[in-house]
Amino acid sequence: MTSSLPLVVVYDRGAADAGEIARSLTPLAPLVFVTRHGSAHAEPLLPLLRDLGEVVTFRRTPGELTGRLKAIGPGGIITFSESMLGVTAALTAELALPGHSRDTVRLLTDKFLQRQRLNAAGAGGVAGRLLTRPEEWPEAVRHVGLPAVVKPARGEGSRNTYRVDDATRGLELITGLLATERALVLEEFLAGRPSAPYGDYVSVESVSCRGVISHIAVTGKFPLLPPFRETGQFWPAALPDEERQRLLSLAGEAIRSLGITTGLTHTEIKLTDAGPRIIEVNGRLGGYVNDLGLRAAGLDLVRLAGRVALGEAVAPPPVTHDRVVFQYSNPAPPHPCRLDSVTGRRRLRDTPGIIGYRALVRPGASVEGGAVTRELDLVLGEARDHAGMFAVLDEALRHLSFTFSSESSPTPVEITAPALPSLGTPPV
Repeated sequence: MTSSLPLVVVYDRGAADAGEIARSLTPLAPLVFVTRHGSAHAEPLLPLLRDLGEVVTFRRTPGELTGRLKAIGPGGIITFSESMLGVTAALTAELALPGHSRDTVRLLTDKFLQRQRLNAAGAGGVAGRLLTRPEEWPEAVRHVGLPAVVKPARGEGSRNTYRVDDATRGLELITGLLATERALVLEEFLAGRPSAPYGDYVSVESVSCRGVISHIAVTGKFPLLPPFRETGQFWPAALPDEERQRLLSLAGEAIRSLGITTGLTHTEIKLTDAGPRIIEVNGRLGGYVNDLGLRAAGLDLVRLAGRVALGEAVAPPPVTHDRVVFQYSNPAPPHPCRLDSVTGRRRLRDTPGIIGYRALVRPGASVEGGAVTRELDLVLGEARDHAGMFAVLDEALRHLSFTFSSESSPTPVEITAPALPSLGTPPV
């Protein structure tokens, strides 16, 4: 399908970059990019975006653009950026286009409201409390219990997400966090079942079109690093089909309960001894998931999202897998530092099964540290099966090392990948 009506792309840092958007969406429709004035990510890319389509920018509220966009007459609207979901919902309503409603985006971007809705719909069952002042801490702990997880009510990338085991230390933690966060959520800690060498959580990738949900794949994960930093993912997840079906059913319940009728969703689910439990639902494409779709099945999820936004009826079948495709990222240290050097990238690229390597932090760049997922790189590969995936990574990553320095430790410190003590070997 090719549309003569423009597709509005609300653009900022997100799960699809300008290159992916150009490759996937320009064949579908003329593009109109909406950006926020002063965006640290979008501003340097404005010349490129103007080469790809028309660019309109707002300063304070997206309502500034309503008249101009109505005159353009778009056929659809889309975003791949978590931070722009609210902007997109506001324009969706003003332009009367398919997409997330304002109410749905409130549920998608506020973790406490989302948990309340999921619990009410029977798709949650996780105790939680909202924290806006330190004085609320004792009652929150009495309700939720310990251990628990504290995280910002709004945020992404596991930013400022911590496990709390001690009430006194927890109060110190949330008091410090509330100096910069408007609100926090204290939630019941979901203990994952023993899953090594895999992570104890997965994500379900889905697309909704005219209220009909199609599940695309279940994404397996590598183990988290403390406190909750992600290290990579792969298709397919190493799960029996019966459990996979339970996960798809739970994800569908969660999507429906949030009022999602249009677009891609990325639903994170914890695997516990008591069964699967929803971690959170994200109302957009998951990070780097488009690469998995392209390599596993030639499925362009960015283009799929564009087709849905333009009103095309799509219902893709679940991806079938003839091999394992994977991504692994070496996480940055959790303390502020500077990346001085990286060695071994050529030998890593030459490892059989490795098909690509992307440096995400260049030597000389500073790393802010803190409780957030911050990848140094992205290792792309494939293998015949899951055991082969671990064998490829064990061989490839042993060649790679990073050197860091900081003001507190100016003497460079070398760290050899992988950051995990051992990727190990999965059971046969």
